[in-house]
Amino acid sequence: MDKRKIEKLGFLAIGRGDYQEAINIFSRVIPREKDLRCFTGFGIAHFKLGDYRTARWAFYKALEIESENKEAINYIAEIEKYKEQVPVVRRQSLFRAGENYLEVFNNGNWNRFFIKGINIGLGLPGYFPGEYPVKKGTYLKWFEQITGIGINTIRIYTVHPPEFYEALYQFNESIKRLYLFQGIWTELPEKNNFYDKDYISEVKKNIKNAVDAIYGSANLPERPGYPHGKYNYDVSPFTIGFIFGREPEGCAVKGFNELMGRKTGDYKGSFLSILNGTPFEIWITEICDYLQGYEYDKYKKSHPVSVTNWPTLDPLNHPSESDKEEELLLFQGIKIRTDIDICEGYLAFNEDMESLDVSKIKGERGGGFFATYHTYPYYPDFIHYDYPEGDNPYLTYLRVLKNHHATQPVLTAEFGVPSSRDITHWHRDGWHHGGHDEARQGEINGLLMKAIYESGMAGGILFSWFDEWFKKNWLFSPYYIPVERKPFWFNLQDAEENYGLLAAYPGYPEKKVNLAGRREDWANAVVLYEKRRELMIYRFDDGFDEARRLKRLSVQHDEGFLYLLIETNGRIDFTKGNYIIGMDTGYSETGEFLFPLRTGLLSPIGLKFLIHIAGKEKSRILVSQSYDKYLNWTKGEIKPNTSDQGGWVTMQNETNKRRLSKDGKRFFPSYVFSMSNLRFGSLDRQSPFYNSLADIFFVDNIVELRIPWTLINFTDPSSKMVLWKDKDGVARKTAGVKIMVVSYKPEEGYLFAKSTGVENNITDTLPERLIPQDIKTYPWDEWDTPIYHTYLKKSYYKYGEILSNIPDMK
Repeated sequence: MDKRKIEKLGFLAIGRGDYQEAINIFSRVIPREKDLRCFTGFGIAHFKLGDYRTARWAFYKALEIESENKEAINYIAEIEKYKEQVPVVRRQSLFRAGENYLEVFNNGNWNRFFIKGINIGLGLPGYFPGEYPVKKGTYLKWFEQITGIGINTIRIYTVHPPEFYEALYQFNESIKRLYLFQGIWTELPEKNNFYDKDYISEVKKNIKNAVDAIYGSANLPERPGYPHGKYNYDVSPFTIGFIFGREPEGCAVKGFNELMGRKTGDYKGSFLSILNGTPFEIWITEICDYLQGYEYDKYKKSHPVSVTNWPTLDPLNHPSESDKEEELLLFQGIKIRTDIDICEGYLAFNEDMESLDVSKIKGERGGGFFATYHTYPYYPDFIHYDYPEGDNPYLTYLRVLKNHHATQPVLTAEFGVPSSRDITHWHRDGWHHGGHDEARQGEINGLLMKAIYESGMAGGILFSWFDEWFKKNWLFSPYYIPVERKPFWFNLQDAEENYGLLAAYPGYPEKKVNLAGRREDWANAVVLYEKRRELMIYRFDDGFDEARRLKRLSVQHDEGFLYLLIETNGRIDFTKGNYIIGMDTGYSETGEFLFPLRTGLLSPIGLKFLIHIAGKEKSRILVSQSYDKYLNWTKGEIKPNTSDQGGWVTMQNETNKRRLSKDGKRFFPSYVFSMSNLRFGSLDRQSPFYNSLADIFFVDNIVELRIPWTLINFTDPSSKMVLWKDKDGVARKTAGVKIMVVSYKPEEGYLFAKSTGVENNITDTLPERLIPQDIKTYPWDEWDTPIYHTYLKKSYYKYGEILSNIPDMK
């Protein structure tokens, strides 16, 4: 995209109030080029978001280009006149851990408060969380949207920049109230030693910073990967409590407990105590006691505190989960290495190896202690395998878990399902990890929240507010290369990237292609082939030759997809005409040369993928056998071999491994899902065919396709890298994608081609001559800053309908 188009798009975003998106748009030019209008727009966007420091820098850059620029001068004058609001310092703690619920002090009384929360991350498109790209104005915009559907609480995982606390303070100055759980992020220590001197020092520093930040009493220096600046805004009255740490891995807990000789003991601190705790449980109690002690010593207040936990460390016994890890691994044909650290590699077959039982922790004084779990319906498998007879195993699990904790409040601090194209973990009742369109995502999230409410939990915090492109699921993460560029592009297939109620989607101001048959969506596409003559390879003279006659192929792309448009000369009828798109993603001398479906056609170049277009239910994408990840990942080599045998296969993911029960008497099969089926539908939200996961749409004489980059084995489209795993590496650079299209007449009632009686059974092709020099490449420019837009998914509204029937007070 050239500089003038960037400028026009950026000011369009400013005009629409999309200032955060405008920053990315102008960053396509800045700082690569010195451009007056782009610097000015960059400055305006930051000014509108309340980031006056960056705005000032941008306007002075504009003045370096044009010293008398009135617009920049006027904005600088406005910045110089700005005086920061003097916040009121209240230093309050209005919450405590009561019986079964957290309680809020209101109108002179303590009242049970049911948490209806949502988690907020930091990873906007183009950024990792440690770059802290979210501005004050964006937070304010989000808070309005969040409270708009009845959410009363937000949770953050770590200290955010000062702008977050200023925005929360400002928002709560209005009639509305939005409460906060302040997270304190910690990584695991080296060698599983949680008492390591340097580790403890870092943990305590993080605790102090978090406490000081909510009281508006921190001044953090610049450190890579950490927020910095002066924290002036006291949000302690709006803070419910602190949640310490990340989900501890079972192997780390096991390693520490064994390091300490598995000696159980007691601990009694000033605020918290524990009896008969494991070494790790005692350590957790000590750390949380330190947190409340530091807060009280400095501010004479004490908020409730908790520690992040998850079902893999819950205190329950899980009969369906084998603890005979070695036997299970050998049963699956995988040999265990015993010469590596227990946390190395993927050893998640035994999800019940350790427990972290925080029900033992008691509050001695202050805000008290509550339990926190990240609880999803589909993982670990024992959540639904343990309760095979129940109508709702998720609800049953929550009730059993809550019963163990007796009257201690238990918060479900993460739950939800993603609106990703593909499933990455199976669930008995269809509440999978992914594979849901946006509407269904909202419905399932609502059902999960109802279960949380009915189980007696203290509340639920949905994961999450917006889609984060840097996230990685285990099925896809080995193929993100280079991984440091992952925030630059979007993967609809990856469940971890698609949890949000707020979509972050490629393109601005809307989707580039809506799969709605709109000609205007293709106005700027590259016309790869266009046939101006009426010639065809073969005519059946059955009245449907025009449907099989190929007219034009157009191609375009964005940060998430490759888009294709096929136009025929007559109205499409899939009983009379099918189409095959051949794709070569690089290195044409390798790949599969033989087309399938009895077409009898040999390609002039090696193909890696085929898209078979055969109607609403039968269209699919295939990969050459040697290039399929599922079939070849254990072989150490995933690259296209040369073949003329027609070795095309569907693409699959194994979402669940085979398992045994503890007693060895029950067997749980693995689950494999296809990624090859192409969903029919439109991305136009007003269309009767609307489906947020649509891959293909056709009407009259056109077929539109939206193909995720990872579906055609790109490891990073922003730098044009494709999967090529061999002894020399895992990925290679490509010049682009070569594409060709053929049509054929299917045999009645079947998908394979009807015989033409000549050399092959093809009826038409694009290009007209299938020779190597005529097969064109679709290239694109690499990018370092993605352009995106946000919109509220249908799940936002569906979920809001459920929340409206759940009261805040119990």
